[in-house]
Amino acid sequence: MSSINLLSKTLKETGLVVLAILPFSSYAQYSVSDNIQVSGFGTVSAAKSDNDTPVIANRDVTDEWCFDCDTTLGLQLNWLIDTNLRSTLQVVKRPQDHFSSPELERASLEYSFGDTRVTAGRLRVPLFIMSEYYYVSSAYPWLRLPLEIYTNNLGITYYDGVTADMSFLLGDDLQLSVSPFYSIPREVDYLYYGETLSLDISRAIGVSSELYYGDNLVRFAYVNVDAALQGELPGLPVYKMNIFSLGLSHYFGPLHFQAETMLTNDISANWYAGFDYNFGQITPYIQYGQTRVSTSSESYLIGFRYDWTPQLNTSVEWQRFAGEENVISGQFTQPQDPTKPLTSKVDVISIGLSFTF
Repeated sequence: MSSINLLSKTLKETGLVVLAILPFSSYAQYSVSDNIQVSGFGTVSAAKSDNDTPVIANRDVTDEWCFDCDTTLGLQLNWLIDTNLRSTLQVVKRPQDHFSSPELERASLEYSFGDTRVTAGRLRVPLFIMSEYYYVSSAYPWLRLPLEIYTNNLGITYYDGVTADMSFLLGDDLQLSVSPFYSIPREVDYLYYGETLSLDISRAIGVSSELYYGDNLVRFAYVNVDAALQGELPGLPVYKMNIFSLGLSHYFGPLHFQAETMLTNDISANWYAGFDYNFGQITPYIQYGQTRVSTSSESYLIGFRYDWTPQLNTSVEWQRFAGEENVISGQFTQPQDPTKPLTSKVDVISIGLSFTF
């Protein structure tokens, strides 16, 4: 079936899903009191590929329609304790979680003085432009974050530790933010092509910085990590990683360009770049990405987002992943069956609904 026919079939079969969830747009942020606010976000989707081998980490999209591969629901509580002290708590049912076992993604206490904030607790890993909004699909143009960058860290989205955010005004329209951070030891379990592995992180220390000029942003981050893999696979390595990331977000009026790269010694040299253009309620977008070194693949993305209200939007996407013709290849999450013809590319059609309240 052609990509156009597949997209048409997707829209027809998911129309009732979209209509059923439209009432979410009536919700807004809820103030429990002057100092306590509760807000939330979520995503639902219908997705289908043209291959029976699962693709996209933590989603596992196949050639059968999946209506819960992207399902996300998050609740956040902000408590302004006093003028300088505040607390944040965020619980998220991630795409890989059951509703009965959500993840505590953030739990922090922040103290501010002057142009400096010190925050301790469970914090977002500050490596990328969209890190703060990792599961908030409404906060970015696409349905999913670029896989080449945002799934290359084994799905590690938070750390337990401390950070200090320092802001410097360099001019009327120029501001620099520098944030050193430190993570205490942590063990992370994850699936690697069907095998359960554990990443034992003994130390992580780094710094992130953001340079704002107008509505635009240049971002740089560095982290040094000591970690060891544990599991049943032979020859599991001990990592002493230096991870660098660089990102740019720039607006040319309604045209927006964003690109990021991530470099890790002997593991990855990944990047993506794309444009989106805002026509009021509709925002079409294109994107291209590559992964290199430990895996080799590339992706092509075409789609658009339609904003029904400020709290509700729909995304429709076609994405192609192309890798090597191997049993373990590209963005597939399981080994291919070696007794069958191997494929090096897969097309995915998705329609998603994202909301905030």
